[in-house]
Amino acid sequence: MTQEEKRRFRFLDYAPPIVAFIAAIAAVVGSPKWDTAAPGVAKITLFGWLVLAIGLLALVTSLLVTSRNKREQARQRETKARIASIGMRQLLRAFQHAVHPIASDSIWRRQCDAPESPLDLLDSERRRILATLDLNSTSPYADGSFEEIKWFSMLGRAAREGSEEITTTLQIYASYLSPDVMDATTKVLYSDFLRFRLLHIHEIVQANTYRDANRAILFFWVANDEMHSPDYEEFWKLLAHAMTLCGAEAAKNGQPKFSLR
Repeated sequence: MTQEEKRRFRFLDYAPPIVAFIAAIAAVVGSPKWDTAAPGVAKITLFGWLVLAIGLLALVTSLLVTSRNKREQARQRETKARIASIGMRQLLRAFQHAVHPIASDSIWRRQCDAPESPLDLLDSERRRILATLDLNSTSPYADGSFEEIKWFSMLGRAAREGSEEITTTLQIYASYLSPDVMDATTKVLYSDFLRFRLLHIHEIVQANTYRDANRAILFFWVANDEMHSPDYEEFWKLLAHAMTLCGAEAAKNGQPKFSLR
């Protein structure tokens, strides 16, 4: 906003009470505004024309203030929408970060196509493949160190970092995101699969190694069998819903895609 616009806006803020004060003075003066003896428009006295001018000024001032307020409200809505869009893009990145090792083709390579959407991970064949992953085996990912990265470490780290990014984004953009986005994101953040499985995957693996550091530990709790927990299915559905609300790119079948725009 330019300095000239600011001065004009400030004038409009003071104009209505000034006009109202002038109108009150005119009412107190009480001079005749109508001459019944005069013909036609001449019936309106000079003071009458002054009162009409004050009324017209009040009308114009009111319209200008209303127009200014509407423009300012529209500008504020546009700014809020732009900030909300930034926040939703940040959430999409955080969502993908939290599950990127599972969505990566490193797990699915030579077995089936990598999942395009969170809902693809509900497919029975993908669940079978995921359930046979040895969490205690070396991950193909690298973190810049010279140490081998095991799958359980990679999954836990991604979940932790992604959760932290989600939390930080919610804190920064809370006043700009819609209630639906806030609700859906919070449900993802506090879902049992994320909180008690992925974030505690290190403890789960340790509890099942029985002091054998190299013992194979399968990703057994994602298997689609009589022992499976519904928290796995719930998580991917919640994630897909949150991604859709955040504007994720849609696949041909309408499901939200992992890849960002």
